[in-house]
Amino acid sequence: MISAVVLLNTNLDAQEKVLENIRLVDGVEEAHALYGVYDLLIKIKGNSIEKLKEITKFRIKPIVGVNSSLTLMIVQGN
Repeated sequence: MISAVVLLNTNLDAQEKVLENIRLVDGVEEAHALYGVYDLLIKIKGNSIEKLKEITKFRIKPIVGVNSSLTLMIVQGN
């Protein structure tokens, strides 16, 4: 399995609703609200890079209230 962290900027008045909707997305392992430059931190997991792209592009970004995102692939090491 491959994991990634997705950092999101949201409309401030929609942050809680966006968080609720993201927690329902298949492949989302964790979802947390933040204070700072980004509003939400999401950890996603899939069996391929293509699956992670699908989750971010077609399941997370279209959620009403999501303004922008930054996806960081997690590199497994020893």
